[in-house]
Amino acid sequence: MMGGGCEGEIKTEGLCDVESTVFVAVGKKVKDSKSALLWALQRFSGKKICLLHVHEPAHSITLINGKFSINRLKQQAVKALQELEWQKMDKLLNQYLLILAQVGAGKVWMEMDNVEKGIVHLVAQHDIRWLVMGAAADKHYSKQLSELKSKKATFVCEQAPVSCNIWFVCNGSLIYTRASDGNLISHVQSIMTLPSSTSSSDTKLLWSRAKSNEEVDEQEGLSKVFTSQVLVQSTDKVVGILEPNPLVMDEMGGHGSPLPSSNKVQDHLDHPSAVVLLEGKSKGLATSEIHGRQEHAITDAEHSKKKAFEESLRRWKAEEDAMEALRKAEDLESLCMKERKERKEMEEVLARQKQDLESMKNLHDQYTKELQMVHDQKQVLESQLRESHSVEDELGEKIVQAVELLKTFKEKRDKLRIERDKVKGEINGPRRLVKKDAADPSKLQFSAFSFWEINEATRDFDPSWKIGDGRYGSVYKGILRHLKVAIKMLPSHGSQGHVEFEHEAWTLGRVRHPNLVTLIGTCPESRSLIYEYLEKGSLEDHLVRNGKTPPLTWQTRAKIASEICSVLIFLHSSRPSIVHGNVKPKSILLDANFVSKLSDLWVYRFAPQNVNPTDPESSVYVEPDFLETGELTAESDVYSFGIVLLQLLTGRPALGMVKDVKCALERENFNALLDVGAGEWPLEEAKTLAHLALRCCVDKRDDRPDLVSQVWSVIELMKESCTSKLNSKGPGRIPSHFVCPIFQEVMKDPQIAADGFTYEADAIKGWLNSDHITSPMTNLKLDHCDLIPNYALSYAIQEWQQQS
Repeated sequence: MMGGGCEGEIKTEGLCDVESTVFVAVGKKVKDSKSALLWALQRFSGKKICLLHVHEPAHSITLINGKFSINRLKQQAVKALQELEWQKMDKLLNQYLLILAQVGAGKVWMEMDNVEKGIVHLVAQHDIRWLVMGAAADKHYSKQLSELKSKKATFVCEQAPVSCNIWFVCNGSLIYTRASDGNLISHVQSIMTLPSSTSSSDTKLLWSRAKSNEEVDEQEGLSKVFTSQVLVQSTDKVVGILEPNPLVMDEMGGHGSPLPSSNKVQDHLDHPSAVVLLEGKSKGLATSEIHGRQEHAITDAEHSKKKAFEESLRRWKAEEDAMEALRKAEDLESLCMKERKERKEMEEVLARQKQDLESMKNLHDQYTKELQMVHDQKQVLESQLRESHSVEDELGEKIVQAVELLKTFKEKRDKLRIERDKVKGEINGPRRLVKKDAADPSKLQFSAFSFWEINEATRDFDPSWKIGDGRYGSVYKGILRHLKVAIKMLPSHGSQGHVEFEHEAWTLGRVRHPNLVTLIGTCPESRSLIYEYLEKGSLEDHLVRNGKTPPLTWQTRAKIASEICSVLIFLHSSRPSIVHGNVKPKSILLDANFVSKLSDLWVYRFAPQNVNPTDPESSVYVEPDFLETGELTAESDVYSFGIVLLQLLTGRPALGMVKDVKCALERENFNALLDVGAGEWPLEEAKTLAHLALRCCVDKRDDRPDLVSQVWSVIELMKESCTSKLNSKGPGRIPSHFVCPIFQEVMKDPQIAADGFTYEADAIKGWLNSDHITSPMTNLKLDHCDLIPNYALSYAIQEWQQQS
């Protein structure tokens, strides 16, 4: 049997000189390559014939060998399959050799997945000069066939070395010839002629033997043949040189299955150079005897090989069963490992569930305790609820009493309305008294109003009349005793009792200054403070421009800074010293002439104890020391005044203002922070005022400047500069709000009419006495004809006249 080989490995047997050898390419099917082989025998008589075969291995062997190369058992199976493949190929080539039994023949073969590349490789490897192969399948033959139809033939024709002459045959006819050069073609034509000594009977013998060999091939009766070389001399006498097939000898000797013991035949097999002379009739007898023994030996060899193969299959099957059992054992072991792993996981899950259950138990115990506590608290709450119901009943009774009281107030109101006309006749008397008391602040009248009057003044606290709301209460505008007033409703439960409230209000009412909002009176029943009403609202409204109010000019802002500084000096210089404690733009109000007045003096003393004086709205104006000590001092007002100064300069919110101004001054870019709505600021004076404000806003109280000696002089200097620049642009030096709108002269006795404008007393009285019931400024009907002295403006005019 042939040994194993791999792809590309070349095997040769009986290969002689390639210069005198014609190679015939044969395929897997004898019937497809037989016509080309017989054509070569006929045309190249006397030349050595050699079979050329490229074996294309079965694809399943390649896959199995590649997949199970590391398994010894599978390797043995692959080896057995390969041996079967080689046996089939050996039988195939022996069938071809049987056709060539009477002529000398060798064989060249190799394994390769691509047949045409294998042919080209063999041609190049052995320098083959003569090659015969099929041009197309015999079934495609026709007389008109003149070109190659097979892809293998086309590939070989194009890729084979040019030194090789190739004859392409189909159905025993030459279709196409590829020659290396012209001389070679003529030489080929000369050797293609049959010798004259060859008789037709010899030719018929070859065809008959080929047919017989083909029948043997179809029956698969032979597996090994002898290759012989016969030279035909005449019809009577044949001299044959029998050469044993080396492949057969190797395979038989290698597997311990020799041919039957015959010394004569064995000698011929063992000595390839042995010569047997056969003459006359003895030729047929010797040949038949040899063939008989040969067939018997082949049969025995086949039988031995079959037994060996069956034994190999049994061993393979046993090993397969063993491997299957081993595989099942591995599967069982894997299943066992999986079950152990799952068991471990289940144990872990159980452990976690046990832990969770323990946690749930602990939570249950905790919730049980909490539930018990809630149950205990429930009893306490039920007791408190019963008390609340009792209080509710008491409050209900009080409400009923309040309703009855309101009815009583309404009755009193009706009576007072009847008496109102009588009071009007006597109003000039109190008016003269107020004017007289204005010259002497110690004799200033301070009134107490009833809740009925407050309710009527605010039109039953109409929401549209509310002008402010904050942590110290709500503010309503109203008309009280024919005067336009602002009523501040303090929280219902303050820190003082009824007597203390009246005492604090009376003390506060005695504090008078032109730049302080005048406290007219109080209402102890509703805990209300009644102030004079200022038309222009708060400074905050003008800085943030609420209600589309026009921006204040820088001259007006400088005047406001001077006025607030003046009133703070007045408060701090009193004996005892008075701390305002709530200085901010919202507490600075403006009258019709933009005279600023500070409101909410001491208002924090009327607030309940639970009201936080440092709420987010006001905390930015509160000094840091107050947050630690809770004590308000004069320096606290200085800190708040510094923040207000920065807002007057920039018009921006107070939050982060100190840091922004410091950075702008350090970068010499302070001009960019000034409020452009105020007009063109005098930059140097503005910088001076900014530095002064920053000194007021330092954290330590002792480092802040004194209002009298350090702040007032700077602000007054700036005010004078503003006044001189203002007068340089106008026809006169008189401030416009000092001039009476009717007489156009500086007022001596300024009076506030019902339209909110201030007039000279003689001018407005003459206007009213002339039966005018409309305003000289708006031409609208006046609500009443009463006048109120404008003491603040009077003091300002006097101060201006003294400075002038």
